[in-house]
Amino acid sequence: MFGYISINKPELKFREYDEYRGFYCGLCHSLKRHGQFSRLTLNFDMTFLAILLTDLYEAETNSYELRCPIHPLKKERVYENKYLDYCADMTIILAYFKNEDDIKDERMASSKLGNLYLAKRFKEISGKYEAKIQRIREALDEISNLEASESREIDYLASASGKMLGEVFRYEDDHWAKQLYQMGFYLGKYVYLLDAYDDRNKDKKKGCFNIINEMELDKDKVLELLEMMMAEAADRFEVLPILDYAGILRNVIYADIAAKMDEIDKRMEKK
Repeated sequence: MFGYISINKPELKFREYDEYRGFYCGLCHSLKRHGQFSRLTLNFDMTFLAILLTDLYEAETNSYELRCPIHPLKKERVYENKYLDYCADMTIILAYFKNEDDIKDERMASSKLGNLYLAKRFKEISGKYEAKIQRIREALDEISNLEASESREIDYLASASGKMLGEVFRYEDDHWAKQLYQMGFYLGKYVYLLDAYDDRNKDKKKGCFNIINEMELDKDKVLELLEMMMAEAADRFEVLPILDYAGILRNVIYADIAAKMDEIDKRMEKK
């Protein structure tokens, strides 16, 4: 369910890509606060949110360089601010819930090991976000119940995912809360559908529920739905006073969805 809100690197300017890397590395460095292994939960989706919140709230951001253990030959630029810390916390929370879901559905050993490690980190930060975590859990339970009943209500399923990501995008109850929630809501619907498209063959082999398979949706229909969801998210984005990183954020929002689906298909063919 992670990694679908990503950049189209060839379309970014060199400066924009360096800035994106600064946020990506900054999120990784912020995750280090929760322990080295927490950095394995790093994803593009929360990097996007960190950039969005930083720009929207005009955050005071520190910048410095350090050598990454994975890329030690040159120093990497790293950004640091409170919104990156918030997105690191949300990354831990979402990874913990995802592992819970994987354990329940597929009994994956890696997810069990992951949550043995993340449980302590989840408990440490959950006190700061009790109401938010409760709403996220309710949304995930809604998805689980709908899938268990093999519901064909595709909008209900996608909307439950939207509620989950909407909660994550809404940083606090302020002037921008409604727009951020709605943007996250439509991105959550987009992520759910694209994830289902990505997993359709795997789920079919395992006999797991997948709304794409259940409704026998072809690629063109899925693309139509995905473009509708991203168009709604774009409408909410364009209302926000985004200036500094507008190029990066628009690169993600207006990416070629058909090309992303082609990449998924090519990866499946290789497998």
